[in-house]
Amino acid sequence: MANDTFNKGKKRLSSSGGGYKPLCETETLREPQSLEETVRERAARQRRETQAELTFNQEDYDRCARNRERVLAERKAAQEQWRPVEGEFPLLVFETQNKMDDHDAPDMISGDEDRIKIESYGFMQPFKNRYAAPQSGYPASNYTLAEDQFVLPASEHFERMRSLANDLLLGFGFSTKGETKDVFFEMVDKFERSEGGYYSNPFLNKALQEHETTQLFHKALKKCLADNVKNGKLPDDILSVSSQYMMSSKGEKLPKFDFYLTPKSLFDGTVLTVHDIWSMRVYAESLEFKGTQLRGVFRYEVQDHFGLDHRDIDHELSEPHRWYEQLEGFRSWYLLQHFESYGYKPFITQMDFKL
Repeated sequence: MANDTFNKGKKRLSSSGGGYKPLCETETLREPQSLEETVRERAARQRRETQAELTFNQEDYDRCARNRERVLAERKAAQEQWRPVEGEFPLLVFETQNKMDDHDAPDMISGDEDRIKIESYGFMQPFKNRYAAPQSGYPASNYTLAEDQFVLPASEHFERMRSLANDLLLGFGFSTKGETKDVFFEMVDKFERSEGGYYSNPFLNKALQEHETTQLFHKALKKCLADNVKNGKLPDDILSVSSQYMMSSKGEKLPKFDFYLTPKSLFDGTVLTVHDIWSMRVYAESLEFKGTQLRGVFRYEVQDHFGLDHRDIDHELSEPHRWYEQLEGFRSWYLLQHFESYGYKPFITQMDFKL
């Protein structure tokens, strides 16, 4: 009873403790969060964004124009700079069909023909014996042998051969002027020693280097190479390409001492010592290109033969060079080389220079 009395007047506590308050008494319910965009809405948004990216505005056009100008400027700058041609140098860029060091060429053979063969040459057969007409009072049949060229001493033939240089037709000769006028005499001396081999002379190198035909050939060769530089390289078959090019209407003939183009060649000895060349190689030691231009250092190796073959003295009446066989010096040269009783050895003339 006492307990009941004691508990009267006191408020019964809840079982959860004095800190609990009903939710509804302290705060209102929050609004539910908005749901994420649907798949359809997301796809629509992405389409709008992509369309916006693909739509050019004025700013985009201006940026493209600036980029285009920059690229063009870079390309132009690259073209205006000399760049090396790729490859292994020295590079052989041209060679003739006739090979170098050809000791078996027809004009390098000696002591190979007899009298009957040689007498058959020429439209007037100038190697046959000549006879002098009878003097007055003698029978018409009394012709005397004027000269037998096949029995003359070699020294007489060499004297006539040297006369081509300075004792032809009242003092006119083929080797009387210029730096190369003495080269022919050196070459005849070597021929008389019958030693074969090779001969070179710096004045002869210079003469061919500066000759107009060489300059024309070199210009055409550089044009051929410039036209065929692709991606900084020359084609692997550049020898075939250059050969076909130089034989076409775009190309030029091989260098030679052509007195029709350069009249001084008729008097400075080069028409005697070389005239046409036999073979040639051209090496590029270095090459650079800029756009369609090309430059570099080229080494020319040229050979000719100081010798004759039957085409030099055996002509038809219609051939323009038929008068060569009428010159004693040329006939003596041919006899000294080819007649079996003489057989002096010809040799190779070597000419080297750079352009």
